[in-house]
Amino acid sequence: MNGFALLRLGLACIFYVPICCPTFAQTSWKAQHCRDIATPSEPTGPKVVIDDVVLDGATDVAESVWNRIVVEMKEHTFAGEGWVGELSEVGIRGRLQDYGYFKAEVTAEAKVVSSSPALQHVVVHARVRGGNRYTLSGIRFRNMDPERHISFSAEELRTLVPLRDGDVFSVEKVRKGLDALMRYYGSHGYVDFVPTPETDVDEMHQQIALVMVLDEGVQYRLGNIEIVGLNPTLEKELRSKIRPGEVLNRQLIADFYQDHKSELPEEVEPEDTAFHRNMKERTADAFFDFRSCSLLHN
Repeated sequence: MNGFALLRLGLACIFYVPICCPTFAQTSWKAQHCRDIATPSEPTGPKVVIDDVVLDGATDVAESVWNRIVVEMKEHTFAGEGWVGELSEVGIRGRLQDYGYFKAEVTAEAKVVSSSPALQHVVVHARVRGGNRYTLSGIRFRNMDPERHISFSAEELRTLVPLRDGDVFSVEKVRKGLDALMRYYGSHGYVDFVPTPETDVDEMHQQIALVMVLDEGVQYRLGNIEIVGLNPTLEKELRSKIRPGEVLNRQLIADFYQDHKSELPEEVEPEDTAFHRNMKERTADAFFDFRSCSLLHN
């Protein structure tokens, strides 16, 4: 993505969408992954440098917040079509939401200062309405199935969200909490877990109550384990960490990839692991593909 690695389009756009696991013992997903790496989509046109971001008209955003956002925008470069919309929605509005302006409204346009085939300098003119600056009133957790309790205590889960009651409401910190919940549930066998945040906005007190609706799925234990493309020493280590019959711990798998990143092909990722679920037995067979793309192409 140009300019920014993370989208910040408001809470409605931070819902975590899990990667659907491929069918067990099939490598078509890996082949597609290799094709995507071989033919990345490159933006066209010159690189765009932001010389300044100026306000057109008054704004109700705190000056200190606005100045920080402007500094951040000037540190990024953009390219390709649609970069102004990206800067407006992700760069400015998204960052305002990280500073508590949950309902911020932004419009922006760019004026070219200088241009060449390779480089373009612009000044961005923005109209910004921050609205209320909200704080967090509290966080609750509930199972998506109203007839079921959540599998862990609310106190336990609450520690995973880096946003305290009374803090300025930050979409970025909510996103981090969602990622932490995914890792936590994934380390306890809930490989299909999906958290969905819901908000209740209190305009009078300028507060937001957050409800994490948890689609836990079922808890899986490991079934059969198949590994291809890994040297015997590393395969032995991996098998020592994950054993059939134990609760499936995706964090252990992610840690293995991270710990041996320098020894694995660059394009190999934890998402290359395929799980074949047996719903009746609540087991999941695991298939690991550590082969490099060059090997698959040969």
